[in-house]
Amino acid sequence: YYCCEEPASLQAGFESSSAVVETVQSGEVFEVLEGPRQEGPLETQRVKVAASKDGKSGWVTLKDLHGRTRLEPAKLWLCKQSIAITTTFDITEGRALRKLDVGEALEVLEGPREDPARSLMRVRARTKIDGMEGWVTMKGNQGTSYAEEDDRHYICKISTALERRFASGSEAVRQLEQGEVVEIMDGPKSETKEGTQRVRGRNVGSGEEGWFSLAGKNFQPWAPRYKCLQSTVINDAVAIKEAKAIRKLEVGEVLQALDVPFSEKTACLLRIK
Repeated sequence: YYCCEEPASLQAGFESSSAVVETVQSGEVFEVLEGPRQEGPLETQRVKVAASKDGKSGWVTLKDLHGRTRLEPAKLWLCKQSIAITTTFDITEGRALRKLDVGEALEVLEGPREDPARSLMRVRARTKIDGMEGWVTMKGNQGTSYAEEDDRHYICKISTALERRFASGSEAVRQLEQGEVVEIMDGPKSETKEGTQRVRGRNVGSGEEGWFSLAGKNFQPWAPRYKCLQSTVINDAVAIKEAKAIRKLEVGEVLQALDVPFSEKTACLLRIK
């Protein structure tokens, strides 16, 4: 038997990238059905990025071991020369909202559209720095390029750690938020790590079967001895509503388990005899 010490995932297959069956909570016990088995080397792609929000840089994994995409290419345009973002397509009819800075990222919402009267190419865009929407000239009547498509920017799909070093799991600079735009500075580069020990087990509380990893202190061999950490009551039945108190347990008392923990779903408690 193994006991979960930290919240972890129970997965459908042997591979640590397989689908999650359920999230396991601390205290839940698993009967071993197979394993432990050593998983083969795991490879991920890492990129060094700079956050558009505050300029902070660090390393991020493009896709995690569960197959979830953390960063994906963002179809953005970059301002090459300072120019105004305006309220309308027709420059003469609208007003300027503000000046765009060189290097500012834009998300194109509409266009490009040609203004034949003035020989301009215009797009309706949203600025990534403050979310302002308006019209921007991409190319002037003399062929001057004010904004160009860029392939170095990615958008954060799920909140993820911006880490100080290439090695995943290193010290975090900060957490990238969903929707943040980052610029690729280096990579992608492959990172290969030794696979973990995998165990197929059955959750004795829910009955769910699946695979989990033995990593760090997330799962520990279960021993039928418990120590009382907070004063509580020992009852004569599993169901709290129907149970009667036998006596109060004192802090420090050691107990011998007669069975594995049981999930008392009505009270959202993990109980043991």
